[in-house]
Amino acid sequence: MTTPNNLPAEVSSFVGREQPLADLRKLLHKSRLVTLTGPGGAGKTRLAQRVAAEVLDRYPDGVWLVELAAVTDARLLEQTVASVCGIREHRRRPLLEVITKAMATRHVLLILDGCEHLVDPSADLVSRLQRACSRLSVMITSREPLGLSGEVIWRVPSLTVPATAAGQRPELLLQSEAVRLFIERARLSRPALELDAYSSPAVAQICIRLEGIPLAIELAAGLARVLTFEDILARLHDRFRLLTGGSRTALPRHQTLRAAVDWSFGLLSLDERELLVRLSVFAGGFDLAAAEAIAADDSLEPGEVLLLLSRLVDKSLVVAEEGGSQRTRYRMLDTIREYALEKLQPGAEAAIRRRHCLYFVDLCQRAHAELRSHDQVNWLKRLDDEQGNIRLALEWSIAEAPVEALRLAGAMDRYWYMRGHIAEALDWLDRALASSEGDAAVRAAAYLARAHMRWMQGDYEAANADAQTSAKLCRELGPSQTLFIAVTLLAIVRASKGDWVAAGQMHDEAFQIAWQLQEAWFVGSALNNLGLIAMERGDHEVARGRLDQALAGFRLAGDRFISAPTLDSLARVNQKLGDHGAARANFLEALTISTEFADAFNVALVLDGLAQLEVEVGKPERTIQLSSAAETLRKTVGTELTPEWKRPADVALTAARSKLSSDAADAAWRRGAGMNLEAAVRFAMGTSERPAKENGSPLTARERQVALLIAEGLTNGEIAGRLKMAGRTADAHVEHIRNKLGLRTRSQIAVWAHERLGTA
Repeated sequence: MTTPNNLPAEVSSFVGREQPLADLRKLLHKSRLVTLTGPGGAGKTRLAQRVAAEVLDRYPDGVWLVELAAVTDARLLEQTVASVCGIREHRRRPLLEVITKAMATRHVLLILDGCEHLVDPSADLVSRLQRACSRLSVMITSREPLGLSGEVIWRVPSLTVPATAAGQRPELLLQSEAVRLFIERARLSRPALELDAYSSPAVAQICIRLEGIPLAIELAAGLARVLTFEDILARLHDRFRLLTGGSRTALPRHQTLRAAVDWSFGLLSLDERELLVRLSVFAGGFDLAAAEAIAADDSLEPGEVLLLLSRLVDKSLVVAEEGGSQRTRYRMLDTIREYALEKLQPGAEAAIRRRHCLYFVDLCQRAHAELRSHDQVNWLKRLDDEQGNIRLALEWSIAEAPVEALRLAGAMDRYWYMRGHIAEALDWLDRALASSEGDAAVRAAAYLARAHMRWMQGDYEAANADAQTSAKLCRELGPSQTLFIAVTLLAIVRASKGDWVAAGQMHDEAFQIAWQLQEAWFVGSALNNLGLIAMERGDHEVARGRLDQALAGFRLAGDRFISAPTLDSLARVNQKLGDHGAARANFLEALTISTEFADAFNVALVLDGLAQLEVEVGKPERTIQLSSAAETLRKTVGTELTPEWKRPADVALTAARSKLSSDAADAAWRRGAGMNLEAAVRFAMGTSERPAKENGSPLTARERQVALLIAEGLTNGEIAGRLKMAGRTADAHVEHIRNKLGLRTRSQIAVWAHERLGTA
């Protein structure tokens, strides 16, 4: 079974580090807390990701990489960890308690990457988690240790550099990790490049002067496109002397890195420098549209940004990669971003920060509507990518532009709801609403967003107060989407108190507002709520008609997310009307949609509905398994069934148990409790485990030989010797095998070879 993880795929070759990797594997086997320390650019993150990929099999419950570079507020640390690990908040329990409970028995490796700006809160979080979670291992990358008891501090070494005598001999020079990295990266821009006796001395000196620091070497190699090795060496020589005025061989590593960055910055054109400096205001990356909107001004046209940005990517100062919404995203390495930010003049920074804020206010306002549209999945992923920037814009605007803070916080309502980020949402909304600025429409939206979050948290009185304030502000402005949702939320609060008459009257009012708006989603929402009122009254035919109409409205608008709970309600109505076939179809469609959005709460709700259906058709064991799986899932995400849904669930479970022996019922319950979300969904849908792949191998004959030798436990060097091939050829074969089979570790390749190829 593949270990769940979020480790990024390697987009460039990993060079050397065999001994450090072996050391780290041993340390992780012996210690539950290992901290990789070293200066910026030492390769801490890449090394941590690589060793994590190699030890995946040790942590069957997950290996999770938590990137902290864009998290500037310590209050968001727990939320960030929970989000990465797929742990949902509980509306009545502290988030740390929820995380601790979720990880209490899991065998997990947690990687906190880039903790230097959050050392104290990271230390506190790790200490609490490790005391409560005996099977949790943590790997840290930071410029300084956490200072915890039991922490193993492991300083990331530089890459090996060539001995002075090796400079004239390419075959000896390539034994150096630093040289191999330099040549491989230089080949990205000069594919035909070969190390020969003429170029070897300059390459050797470059790697020695840069002390084997990976980032410095990659920056130098990036210039091979425009400079000879001798030119690179000459400029490096001048920069080192200018920076220190002393012995270059005795330079501290942080000075060496700054020399490399300073030297690389000095080689940029004025326009390239200016763009790099302006891009430093982003947190967690950016896309081209954002760069054009925020970095461009009277001195830099938007049309120039792509060309200049491409040059920065070529020179390894900006990294281009695919984002979650299938847009190319760009980011700076932290060291480069910090360096560039120092160059940003205070007067210019204020203007750029304002453009940054306004851009993300506009983006989130568009997203607020698009999250109900056919393109909602892409917009959801796009906002996932932009969380660092949105948080930065919120923080800046609360201090400098309170009205924009209200606009931005109000516009984030639907995203926070869909992702379950309730505590974070309330914190931002409380801070934004502390200001008395903003017109009625802006403040109404922010109050409504807070009402929504408070309702989800179970604070119905506070939700009611905020919804009342929002509705009062809106009524002065006439019918609006905000007024519709405010009135709807007031009705839902009434229903939660059992006042169905008042709830029905308010839903009728909301329907009239939606009808005036003439927008399919809002009409559908009103009909959905009126259908639930009819179902509560026992008028199931009316309920089915209204829910059918609501579903049609949501489908017309393109909102699949909200369609799932409507389908669940429609299934229950069809079940009460005796139409089991339609009910099952509704449930399974709801289950498919909720799974797509990882909406564990609604998945559990649908499992309960299916359980009730199964007992009616004479399948009590399935009822018990589904009920158990639903209960387990709710415990995992920290939610409970509402009273109106709990009563029929309990009745169905009691009926199912009455039809089986105690042992059989208990066995069925245990089987359900052992299911994760994916297994529960497969069981509910009546599908088996994923079929095994066909016996045909995608590997060439030589690759099959290499795979079998990996299964015997041979290293790449030993494989090269056995098959009489160059070491680099063996490395290439192993990399091809990984890519073709979609495997990360040698142990995974070994298992595959044993199962599929037998023995050599």
